[in-house]
Amino acid sequence: MTQSYFEKPQNLSASVPPKYKQYATGWGLRLGLLAALVSILIWASWLVSMRAGMTNALTAFDLGILRFSPPALLLWPILWRARAQVKAVSPILLLGIVCGAGVPFFYLSATGLKYAPASHAGLLILGAYPFFVTLLAVLFYQEKVSPARKIGLSFVCAGVVVLMVLSLLSAPAGTWIGDLMLLGASVFWAIYTVSLRIAGLPPLVSTALMGLSSTLVLLFMYATGMVSSGLADASWDMLAGQVLVQSLLVGLLTGFTYGYAIHKLGAESMAAIGAFTPVLAALIAIPVLGEQLEGYSIVGLILVSLGVVIASGILKKRP
Repeated sequence: MTQSYFEKPQNLSASVPPKYKQYATGWGLRLGLLAALVSILIWASWLVSMRAGMTNALTAFDLGILRFSPPALLLWPILWRARAQVKAVSPILLLGIVCGAGVPFFYLSATGLKYAPASHAGLLILGAYPFFVTLLAVLFYQEKVSPARKIGLSFVCAGVVVLMVLSLLSAPAGTWIGDLMLLGASVFWAIYTVSLRIAGLPPLVSTALMGLSSTLVLLFMYATGMVSSGLADASWDMLAGQVLVQSLLVGLLTGFTYGYAIHKLGAESMAAIGAFTPVLAALIAIPVLGEQLEGYSIVGLILVSLGVVIASGILKKRP
C-alpha cells in the first residue's frame, strides 16, 4: 500500500532503494556517467532554450504546450495501465507531483527567465532546490541532517544570498523580480521531488500524469483567454529548436537518462554531477544568447556547486 503523506518515511534523503546501493563498475559505470552527463546537458540546454523562447515571440503557454503535450500523448497508454496505482496514491501527493513540476513550476521558470539570465536560473532553480528538499524533510518528517549536509547547504545558501543581494544592487531593473520567480520555481521543484519520492510512482507514470494534467490546464487557460500564444509569429528555426529541447529531450529522454544514472552511480554521485548544471547553463548561454557572467554570478555558481557536492556526501569514503 502506498505510504500516506503524513507518515514519516524511513529515509527521505535516499533517492533509491537499498538494492541499488551496489554501484556499477566497468561498462556499467561508463554508461552511467554518460547518462548523467547527458542529463545535465539537457537540463542546461532547457534553461537556455527557455530564456531564448521567452525573449522572442513565444509565450509561456507556447513553451508549456511544447513541453507537456508530447509526453501526455505518447505516454497515455502507460498512464492508463497504471491507473489503479495512481488512484492508490494520496491526493495531496498527486497534487504535489502535478504542481511541483507542472504548470506552476513551468510558469514561474518561464516568466522568471523573461527577466533574469540563464545563469541565474541554473543557480536558483537547480542549485538551490536541495536546500528546500532538506527543509521540507526536516519540517514535515523531522529527518536528521548530517554535519556534511549542513556545511554543504550553508554554501548553497551563501551562494543564493550573494546572487540575490548583488543582483538587486547592480543588475538591470527587473532582474530581481525574475530571481524571486526562479527561487519560487525551486520551491515547487523540491515539492515535486519529495512528493514523487514518497508516492513511489514509476518515472514514466509520473511523467505521463504530469504531462496530461498540465496539458489540460494549459488548454483550459487558453480557451478562457487567460493566456495568449505567439506561435504564429515564431520562426521555424525557433520552433524546431524548442520542439527538440522541450518535447523530446526534456519531456521524454531525461526520464530515462536520469533514472539510469541514479541506478548505476547512486543518488549521491548523481547529485554531485548535477551540481555542475548551473555552470554548464551559464557557459552555454554565453555563445548562444550573448549573456555575460558577472562577478557575483561566478561567486554564486562556485559556492552553490561546491555546496551541492559537499551535501551530496560523495566526498565521504566508501567501504
